[in-house]
Amino acid sequence: MGAAAELLSGICVINSMSKTPMRILVESVAQPLYALYSQNDRNWEYSGLQISVLSGIFHPGWFVTSQMLLEKLERLDLAGKSFLELGCGTATQACRAAAKGAVAYASDVTANACKNAHHNAHQNNQELRVIHSDLFDSFPDELTFDFIFVNPPFIPKYPEKEKDFAFFCGEQFEYYHALFESLGDRLNPEGEMIMALAKSCPCDDILEIGEHYEFAIERIDRTQRWAETNYLYAVRHAS
Repeated sequence: MGAAAELLSGICVINSMSKTPMRILVESVAQPLYALYSQNDRNWEYSGLQISVLSGIFHPGWFVTSQMLLEKLERLDLAGKSFLELGCGTATQACRAAAKGAVAYASDVTANACKNAHHNAHQNNQELRVIHSDLFDSFPDELTFDFIFVNPPFIPKYPEKEKDFAFFCGEQFEYYHALFESLGDRLNPEGEMIMALAKSCPCDDILEIGEHYEFAIERIDRTQRWAETNYLYAVRHAS
C-alpha cells in the first residue's frame, strides 16, 4: 500500500490532550491523504480475493485494526461456523470467512456498504448473506452467531454523513450501549465477538460499557505501529 498507507495504518482520528508530537505529525499527514484517497473507487487483493472498495467505504488495507482482524480470522477453523462481519464496509472478512467454509453474513448501517458487500461476494463467487441494518435491528429474531468480527467506530461524535458511520460512535458512546445491550441475544453460548480498538481511543470507557452488560472481555492481541498501539479483544458471555 506504500508509505502513505503506513502513516495512516492504525490511526484513530480522535481529539486527545495526550497526543505525542509524533502522533500529531503522523495524523496531520495521514488524515488528508486518506480523505483524498477514499474519494475514488479502489481495488485491493487479499488472500486470492479481489476486493472493490467503493468511494467513501472504509478501506481494509489502510488500517492496522483491519489487518489484525484478518490475521485472527486466518487462525480460526470456520468450517460450518456462523460468522458475522458487523459494520462490514467491503465485507472482506465475511468473504474470507465464506471461503474458509463459514456460513457467512455481513451487515452495515449504510446502503452503500451493503452494495459494496454484495458486489465483492458476487465477484469472488462467495455465498454471503448481506443485511442492511443498524447493528442488529433488522436481523431475524432467530439469527445467532459463533463469531462476530467488528472494527467499530471510535470517535465520540455524532455521524452527520454516511461515511461518518465508520468512525463516529456518538458523543455518549450510544453505539456501544446499543451493541452490548443486544449482543447477548446474537452470540451463541460459546461464541465470541472479536473487536478491534486503538489505544488512543477511549478504551476504558468502551470496555466498561461491555462489562456493565455483563460480558467477559479479554485482550488477545496487541500491535504497535508508528504513533499508535492497537488491540484485539475477545468478548464472551460471562460464565
